[in-house]
Amino acid sequence: MSVVASDLVAYHAATQSDVDGSTVGGAIDTLRRPDFTQLAANDTLEVVSSAAGDTTQTVTVEGRDSQGRIVSQTVTLTGTTAVAFGTLGTVERVLKCEMSATAAGTVTLRRSDHTTAVRAIPIGERGFSMVFRKGTSSTSGAVDYYAKVFWKNTNGANALLSAQVIESADPSATITHGLAASVNDSGTTTNRQTAPGGVTFAGTAANVPGTDLASGAAIGVWLNMHLATNNAAIRSTYTSGIQGSTT
Repeated sequence: MSVVASDLVAYHAATQSDVDGSTVGGAIDTLRRPDFTQLAANDTLEVVSSAAGDTTQTVTVEGRDSQGRIVSQTVTLTGTTAVAFGTLGTVERVLKCEMSATAAGTVTLRRSDHTTAVRAIPIGERGFSMVFRKGTSSTSGAVDYYAKVFWKNTNGANALLSAQVIESADPSATITHGLAASVNDSGTTTNRQTAPGGVTFAGTAANVPGTDLASGAAIGVWLNMHLATNNAAIRSTYTSGIQGSTT
């Protein structure tokens, strides 16, 4: 069967960091994804599973409130009955959603209108989070942050031919990308403010090493966010993509 868009899945790398002194990168983490639909307006949140038996897993959501403060709450799933994040309050943006264990059903974090999803966590996965979710500018000079994600070809038979990673959208013009030297790598960098060795960053399409992304293979994508001195707060969505051909 030909490779289709749903076969190409973005995942986080194994090691993320909210602070400046920890290692970043590593191998692919197929339990957590970096993509979701950010809130269009300040709102409260709830979570629900598609399986009635999901009643032991906890779900922790971290966000920023309307004043920019970090807020967090943990609730326990009650199956197909939605659970409100009652003490989290109204949030301006979601930063992270993490389950304590995988679930039997699809677990959806959504706005309290009961219909607008932030993201559905697929069966067998644990959550999602924003890249660069706690990066801040400085009063003393420009700051660069680095993070790593992966694009994986989950098609069971076919390669994505002449594969390229692209930047589909960068409204704030603050992010560039560069690819790992080989597929399925586990490279790291010392911390989130240190550039990974051997990676060239640009805003143009980057060819996947080896030309094709084989069935089951993943390519590491390093992201660089550049913030100017006293950079104003940013609320926009960066979109990475992968393209190629198939048989």
